[in-house]
Amino acid sequence: EELKASTVCCCCMQSFFTTWPAMCGVQQECQCICMEGQTSMKCLQFDKENQACSKMLSKSSCLDNSGAEFIVHDSESEFTLCFCLKGASTCWCGFKDLKPCATKGNCLCCDIRAAIPPSADTVPFGIAICGVPLHPKDYKGGSMQ
Repeated sequence: EELKASTVCCCCMQSFFTTWPAMCGVQQECQCICMEGQTSMKCLQFDKENQACSKMLSKSSCLDNSGAEFIVHDSESEFTLCFCLKGASTCWCGFKDLKPCATKGNCLCCDIRAAIPPSADTVPFGIAICGVPLHPKDYKGGSMQ
């Protein structure tokens, strides 16, 4: 990962993401027990296809028992906003594959991650300031790989 100067407090981590032009937007993933969602939005997208103040295509279902499993909520959308923002999002809620609570993503140059409980797969437990691990001294995560 291309994270810089990570600061960690137990189960939360904030870093700087400075890769251009990838940093010019919002990327977010979250999950908590029976819900998960993703959002991706890029700015400065001046292509002809994005020349619209607002354009959206979406699909949604709620309390759906018509398939193989019961779905509480399922939605997805693609959108264009303000003549230069393009993005997509998904959200799902159901009782299959229960997961711990975790989120990660960036908004422009700020990358933020959190997990309850902390784990090596999400945010390892630790304390660090601006890329300097304080506890444990061999902390692996964020800019400290």
